[in-house]
Amino acid sequence: MTDLVPRIPPGRRYPARSGHLLPAYRLSARRGAVPSVWLAVAALCALLVAAVPHARAQAATAAAESPGSEAPGADPSDESPSAARPEAGVPVLRISVDNGPTHFQVKALRRFAEDVRQRLAGRLRVEVYDSASLYRDRDVLQALNLGRVEMALPGTWVLHSVVPDCGVFMLPAFYGAPARASLAVADGPPGRIIDSRIERNLRVTVLGRWLELGHANLYLVDHAVRRHEDLAGLRIRVAGGPTNELRLAAMGARPLVVPWPDLPHWLQGGNLDGLMTTHETAVSGQLWRYGVTHVFEDRAYFAMYVPLVSRTFWERLPEDMRDVLRDAWEDHVDEARAQAAEAQTEAREALRTQGLVFAVPDDAVLRRWRERLRLGEREVVDFVGVDPTLYEIARTAAWQAEQSPPK
Repeated sequence: MTDLVPRIPPGRRYPARSGHLLPAYRLSARRGAVPSVWLAVAALCALLVAAVPHARAQAATAAAESPGSEAPGADPSDESPSAARPEAGVPVLRISVDNGPTHFQVKALRRFAEDVRQRLAGRLRVEVYDSASLYRDRDVLQALNLGRVEMALPGTWVLHSVVPDCGVFMLPAFYGAPARASLAVADGPPGRIIDSRIERNLRVTVLGRWLELGHANLYLVDHAVRRHEDLAGLRIRVAGGPTNELRLAAMGARPLVVPWPDLPHWLQGGNLDGLMTTHETAVSGQLWRYGVTHVFEDRAYFAMYVPLVSRTFWERLPEDMRDVLRDAWEDHVDEARAQAAEAQTEAREALRTQGLVFAVPDDAVLRRWRERLRLGEREVVDFVGVDPTLYEIARTAAWQAEQSPPK
């Protein structure tokens, strides 16, 4: 069996290109369907030469299309007109998120904000700005870095564009794995390493443990995908991230990066056969209105939100206020995670109620595909820029957690 990714020199990455297909190096899952590796490498190299100067900007734009949100946002270079101003010397903690007011993430943040207000008794104002009314997640990283907003919770798929190690959860070892595999990595030593690299690259403080969003799956338009082989040739929208693109290409699909606001037009125009997102987002976006009829629940990767506080703001706070923020966050994480899992379960049932048909590969099939994808594992790790040593630690931790019984 051939490797599932092209041979790419270490350190080179594939830039996300909105509305464009990956080069013709995708591999079919069927026996005997082996592409020309040399043509693949040539095509990819040509594309890299043309696109590398713009890769970082394109990746940031693509990463903005969160699997958990759809809202528009502001330009980080501008001062937001709705930004709160300190009054009478009381500092203001503004929390910027993409998701709408009914999203479980926003509800959790409002509980956290109220708890902090009570604990600090007038020493700190805390305000939650949902629906990207301050910044979209694609812009909030720069805003945090510049101290223009105090706190945000971007997803790992957004952070991957500036901290490649955040993409570790989208690599082959996590494909089809249960949530506890990813959470064991995020909560353990690999997660602390990633935290330190986020803090270094973005000039932020990671407030504590991450919140979860849930598993990303495939949602199809008039295609009854019952097994991985049925994905061959299908045009699948992804939010971005070279790992997602490579994985789908290895399964024979044709991944495209399409901004969320353009998605209805692409679906209704017959330009897409499906997309990768989560149950909760599929419900909030009412994807059945745009022709989505089937779900292939393959647990492609487990998405999480990382709580970030601007270093500029953090360093102005006295130590006791920092402790209050950390303690309050920790006290709310478990409840928020439980509500996230519940929200995804409820969304799954809502999709069934709308008539969507589910195909759920069994664990044995998902493990076989995971091993198949891992044939090109080291090339993928190098290609997307994840630290190979970190990946080995994370892969071991994920495997151990998967073998343990669910809590």
